[in-house]
Amino acid sequence: MARKTSLLFLSLLAIGFVSCKKSDNNPDTGKALELTSEEQLKVAADNAFTLKLVKQLNGNGTATDNMFVSPLSASFALGMTSNGAKGETLQGINTAMEFTGFSQAAINTYYNKLITQLPNLEPNTEVNIANSIWYKQGFEVVPSFIATNTDAYKAKVQALDFGSASAKEQMNQWVSEQTHGKIPSIIGNVPGNARMYLINAIYFKSIWKNKFNAADTRKMAFVTNTGATVQADFMSGRVEYGSYFEDNGNNKYTQVAELPYANGRYSMVVILPDVSSNVNELLAGIDNAKWNKWMKPMGGGIKDQVFFPKLKFSYSTRLNDALVAMGMGKAFSDDADFTGISAAGGIAITEVKQKAYVEVNEQGTEAAAATSVEVGVTAAPPRDLKLNRPFVFVIRENSSGLILFAGIVNNPLLMGN
Repeated sequence: MARKTSLLFLSLLAIGFVSCKKSDNNPDTGKALELTSEEQLKVAADNAFTLKLVKQLNGNGTATDNMFVSPLSASFALGMTSNGAKGETLQGINTAMEFTGFSQAAINTYYNKLITQLPNLEPNTEVNIANSIWYKQGFEVVPSFIATNTDAYKAKVQALDFGSASAKEQMNQWVSEQTHGKIPSIIGNVPGNARMYLINAIYFKSIWKNKFNAADTRKMAFVTNTGATVQADFMSGRVEYGSYFEDNGNNKYTQVAELPYANGRYSMVVILPDVSSNVNELLAGIDNAKWNKWMKPMGGGIKDQVFFPKLKFSYSTRLNDALVAMGMGKAFSDDADFTGISAAGGIAITEVKQKAYVEVNEQGTEAAAATSVEVGVTAAPPRDLKLNRPFVFVIRENSSGLILFAGIVNNPLLMGN
């Protein structure tokens, strides 16, 4: 049971995973997300990105902190950014984000559909998805870049005086409003080379289909990933699973359970590794095929006792290293090509940051995340001057440019005639 803590937070990522179950579109029970066959492939690609990102952030599994992220929030923010990328820079983004194989138009249409439909699937679930683009006053942005992101991502676009403290305050206020105050800020100090921020915010709140009775919540032992035991508040009750699966592969007993919210349009999936295993080993063994096997509809109606620790915490992470490791290094380099954002070029992604919040209690779950992509001017090329081979030199009068002397140095040790 060691290292179960991080696993629960991986499981919470499933909040954003979309159910593919059929719906009768009953207004009282909500409706299913309507996707084309290509868009369903994009869902699979987004989930593949999630697995990659979580593995990168988990590292070698030695972290003692909890982890909670929204890969979907990162996908929205970087999806907007990709509309300004070209050449190898765009290829790297596509590789890291699992966009490869989809046209830019298809990607934009897909995310537009999520923005439009996800908030309206379930009457007892609140989902808010918002995007914004903030750029430095005077920075010339390609009009088509703004038009595409305004149309497809419904992005709020605003020019700000980045030299003013109010710029940071305005961006953070927008994030706080979109996440109901759960993410009060995402932007720290605005550096001098910053030219643009592309920000996504996601908010989720829903009630359990089978609520836990607060009277049944009590202290129980929880074994951390270091082997230490702590006493935590555990909710308990008989819960009807949306689906349940036991994987006994490699002599490891892994439990996969779906805990539905409200009318079952959203759910939390929890994955508990074998008692002799740990989260790090579990993550290492998860690939797309295994994930898809676990996520196949397995039939509901199974009702059993569930013991779930109450949760409430925030998590913040810088995604630069993870994205570079996943193939997006070009976008962060001095030779990045974002001429689709600014025709003059000379800009790159300088930071991708995400903050997230989650609370799980007897009533349900509240979660929020914000992702910011900071775009700034690239560093100037090295200006070291090493005169270690033949060179020409002149002595001139500066106001007129008149050259007084000119010479060539082929060997500095020669004393001349």
